[in-house]
Amino acid sequence: MVISKDKKDIVVPTRMNLDSTFTFACEKDIACFMRCCKDAHIILTPCDIIRMKQKMELSSDEFLYIYTTLGHIEKTELPVPVLKMREDEKKSCPFLGESGCTIYDDRPSTCRYYPIGFGMFHDQDSSADHLLFALIKEGQCLGHGLGKEYTIKEWRIDQGLIPYDEVNASWTELILRRKSLGPFTKIPDKSLQMFFLGSYNVDRFRRFVFDSPFLKIYDIPDERIEKISKDDRATLELANDWLKTTLFGDKTLEVIEQIADTNELEVDA
Repeated sequence: MVISKDKKDIVVPTRMNLDSTFTFACEKDIACFMRCCKDAHIILTPCDIIRMKQKMELSSDEFLYIYTTLGHIEKTELPVPVLKMREDEKKSCPFLGESGCTIYDDRPSTCRYYPIGFGMFHDQDSSADHLLFALIKEGQCLGHGLGKEYTIKEWRIDQGLIPYDEVNASWTELILRRKSLGPFTKIPDKSLQMFFLGSYNVDRFRRFVFDSPFLKIYDIPDERIEKISKDDRATLELANDWLKTTLFGDKTLEVIEQIADTNELEVDA
């Protein structure tokens, strides 16, 4: 969710579902154009980082170092990259140009969703995950009530969000599972390093797979190994399976019987 750090002018969000409607426009001829791209707190998802670092032709390490600061996911100690604003008077987005976003086709999912806030919650009674949406109205934004009417479902399609949400689904599940443990469960620092590595740094995780005893401990099919050697999304999917196996005890990855001690793996995050 993109929210100005000065929250005094924010109207209480209106809860919505996929069929809820709203009318909104973001165009260059609207007086507030690009205001939401300044002094914003933008949490980056795994898919965001893959798309943006590929756009910039950078490694994950380089992108994270240059363009992010470290934050934490709300009500958890789980680390998350936050987009680093410029050190100018208006604290502008580093990708903001004179005419708008310079990486528009690869912009973060938070920017794509705006003015919709997006979240999920886990229903323990039904063991199901549910999508939550909310319409965010800020005094600085003049686009409400203008342009076309959308349902949330139509907005997600129009803004190209479906592929983002699909890639981020396992990451979101990990966050929900951590929250379900409650605030009094402490996550070890090594597990937090593993979470950051597996969620946000696909290039370093790929090196970790091939340069550590990883492939001697986990039984990974040759076809999958070939895919992760050159495909970021495949690498992220393996990382998610590894995190589910190591952090929550799932059997997502099969451990080779004769080498069952996964403590051999040293995570360099």
